[in-house]
Amino acid sequence: MKNQYTLRVLRVYKFRLYPTAAQERALGHTLDLLRAVYNAALEERREAYRKQGVSITKAAQEKSLTEIKRDCPAYASVHTHLLQDVTTRLDRAFRGFFRRVKAGQAPGFPRFKSRDRYNTFTFKDAGRGNGAAFVAGGKRVRLTGIGNVKVKVHREMEGALKTLGVTRDGCGHWYAIVTREVDPKPLPPTEREVGIDVGLATFAATSDGEMIANPRPLETARLRVERAQRRVSRRAKGSRRRRKARVLLAKAHAYVRDARRDFHHKTARSLVERHDRIVVEDLNVKGLARGMLAKSVQDAGWGQFLVILATKAEDAGREVVRVNPSGTSQQCSACGATVAKSLAVRVHRCPCGYTDDRDVNAARNILRLGQSLRGVAPTGHRGEPR
Repeated sequence: MKNQYTLRVLRVYKFRLYPTAAQERALGHTLDLLRAVYNAALEERREAYRKQGVSITKAAQEKSLTEIKRDCPAYASVHTHLLQDVTTRLDRAFRGFFRRVKAGQAPGFPRFKSRDRYNTFTFKDAGRGNGAAFVAGGKRVRLTGIGNVKVKVHREMEGALKTLGVTRDGCGHWYAIVTREVDPKPLPPTEREVGIDVGLATFAATSDGEMIANPRPLETARLRVERAQRRVSRRAKGSRRRRKARVLLAKAHAYVRDARRDFHHKTARSLVERHDRIVVEDLNVKGLARGMLAKSVQDAGWGQFLVILATKAEDAGREVVRVNPSGTSQQCSACGATVAKSLAVRVHRCPCGYTDDRDVNAARNILRLGQSLRGVAPTGHRGEPR
């Protein structure tokens, strides 16, 4: 009998929806209704605390949802779980606010949502066909209050369906966000480990000497993005032409975002397939993104890449280890001596005779730090004990 405590993971799929004109109006109308509930619930919490000094809980607000459906005819066709999703999102926003306050960070009080800032709703019990389900052999998705919407399932799904969300992006396209629970699929062991040093001249260098080129998606599409931005700036605020120009700008940025994410997924998959253990830098990406090289750092998207790498490694039964990168560029990976050099110096040359690319040398030091966490004796770049 299968162990009921077997580890399972959640996998998210994103598929394009192709609603009819009537269905698209219904989707937009549903978002407007849910956004109104979100803003009203936020106002209720704010006023209760300002006037009475009390905090209204999520459970208390959910009790009023039944009254909303009963007293407001417009909400009769809105599934109850979508209304509950509104209170869940608001409660999550307040929890994040109080967490940042306790941590001494800039809190950012929950804001009212404009039409452009509320674009998603979720059926939390879609696994039981409650509110949403795939029909017509997976070619359509049934959404309560909307109808059977055409969906393009471009890849095979695995596991048990858990939730199904619908979202609208800045280009006006609609997508189904499908969450399914799957069993991990560990890859066969390779008995290999690698250190990775991320950079800007090249996206990453590995301790094996591999140099992964930086695609620079934003720089590649710079002219297209700048032209779209200038078009928005020339249009009168609030005009229909400005709204159309904003859609074109959103499409330009979506192209950059998708190209970057695709590169990150492919690079992470390649590393996970070839190595049992991957040692990476524990970077303060937000801090680096506020420096002189902010634009290049954001274009590289190191934070997103490291999250994707960790997710794929967990699913494949691999291990990702983060280490402090301080000094890894200045230390010689062959003898351990410190060789000071500025960022402009791209080649590491040590008096011991070892010469290599600066980032490859750093990647080998990162691997050595990861090995030291397991009590493995440090070695030089040829494997000799140091």
